[in-house]
Amino acid sequence: MKTNRCRHILLLIILSLFGNSCHTDDSIEEVAQENPQQNFVKFEAYHFMYMHYPSGVMAGNNNGVVQIEYDNQNRPKKRIGGLLPLSGSTGFNYILTTDYTEEITYGNNEILLRVKMPSPYNVDVLRTIFKTENGKITRKIKIDTYTNDTIDYFYNNDRIVNSLHKRIFPVSDTKYYYNSAGNVDSIVSRPFLYNQNTQTWQVDNSSKYRTLQTFKDYDNSPNPTKKLMLFDEIFNRSLSVNNYKSYESRSYDFNGNLGNFSTKTWTFNNINNQIKFTN
Repeated sequence: MKTNRCRHILLLIILSLFGNSCHTDDSIEEVAQENPQQNFVKFEAYHFMYMHYPSGVMAGNNNGVVQIEYDNQNRPKKRIGGLLPLSGSTGFNYILTTDYTEEITYGNNEILLRVKMPSPYNVDVLRTIFKTENGKITRKIKIDTYTNDTIDYFYNNDRIVNSLHKRIFPVSDTKYYYNSAGNVDSIVSRPFLYNQNTQTWQVDNSSKYRTLQTFKDYDNSPNPTKKLMLFDEIFNRSLSVNNYKSYESRSYDFNGNLGNFSTKTWTFNNINNQIKFTN
């Protein structure tokens, strides 16, 4: 009984961690194949260090490489490799293991993502629902034990320019800014605050209280991740035409004082003008 209880507690930790970025099937296919004029090259594998994973990840049983499988319409159908929490005594926060997989199914006006893990975890749960309209993802719903975490996306042509995040109450308003080449140069998120006078949730766009993400040093290679915005760790990369090699995230308080700060830089290996993300 004690072993089963411990296993149950571990599963609750895992699932809470990962619960917290079309009118026809043809429209859904457009989500996965945004520009049919370009020759489609399947982005089938990447090392986690090139994407936006948390710090303290152990490479695990596939040397840190995550694999992606596609269906016969070139839509992602499975991602093999995900994070499980580790004891702090290991010196790592997570391990990336191929025991953690995500399977994707497509239907009218929605895409479903299920998390699966074999014994001893025995997990098979619906984790995320994506709503689609006219070939674009318009809503992302993360299924949670206590509340569904929802993001609504708004577009200008094919570009996401705004998103609204809410749980039980509104959380944040996010704006996406692009340069002339079609690459994201910054993403700015501001929180909703409750106004006692009007009794409504509001965002002050002039407030210094915000999180600012900046993307720099783009290459000239085509972005192979554009069809993979379904996955949280790839979402930021999927937005642009090309590939950024420098990233910063800064959080500011009401007085404009810098709080949290993080930065990442990458060096890419190119083969025939395509980035090799696996090493």
